[in-house]
Amino acid sequence: MSIPPPSGDDPGEAMAPLAYIDAIAGAGGIPICIPPYQDYRQIREIITLLSGFLFIGGADYRPEHYGGHPQPDEELMHPRRDDFDIALAKIILEETDLPVLGICGGCQLLAISRGGALIQDIGTECKAADGGAPLPHSQQDREKQGKEASLFRHPVRFIPNGLAARTTDTPPGAMLATNSFHHQAIHPDWLGKYLIASAWSADGIIEAIEPDPGSPWAASNRFVLGLQWHPERMQDEAPHRQPFLALVKAAANNRVSAF
Repeated sequence: MSIPPPSGDDPGEAMAPLAYIDAIAGAGGIPICIPPYQDYRQIREIITLLSGFLFIGGADYRPEHYGGHPQPDEELMHPRRDDFDIALAKIILEETDLPVLGICGGCQLLAISRGGALIQDIGTECKAADGGAPLPHSQQDREKQGKEASLFRHPVRFIPNGLAARTTDTPPGAMLATNSFHHQAIHPDWLGKYLIASAWSADGIIEAIEPDPGSPWAASNRFVLGLQWHPERMQDEAPHRQPFLALVKAAANNRVSAF
């Protein structure tokens, strides 16, 4: 959820893009939006009502969470949501077996909450494998290049038969065209506990994370998947509907096993 900073007597608002809500509902789930409580004890009360969880995108998480360098305030998430998201992610990942899907900033949150780190600005901190400039992953970078920001697509390659590949129905050796609306990415050297990279763009940016095969999550077949792109904005394409269908199916199975 995003929280516009309050001005004057306006206490602010908690909002979630409808595309996420529609994606869960369209997959047969019942979407419930959780506001950023200031009393984190309420997190443990509310998650007893949940069968699965979706971490959504937003502005940047504060770099002090992962030892990063300072960033301009206008790039950063509202502190109330920032603190809440970190607490929520740690509780869900460490204290429950709920299936989890993280999208864009939500994918990065999975890594951060497990001790991972981020590339804080792809355009200035990264080079492609051939030594050239990285892809224009952010809308701002595409606008600077005079490209149509909302129509940009790039191919993503997957670990064959990994969770990300299976979830998007991407056969071994095939690639999937995805959108891109991010200027940060998960650092390849610090992915976080129990996590591995399982998809990449042509310039080497991590596009998906999932449980390490040797982790307890993998041993229990827990559904934990992070996608750097925005499948909720491509729901008219079957591969991008699949992650939400997979999350809802995992949530239904989790609920049945709890009784």
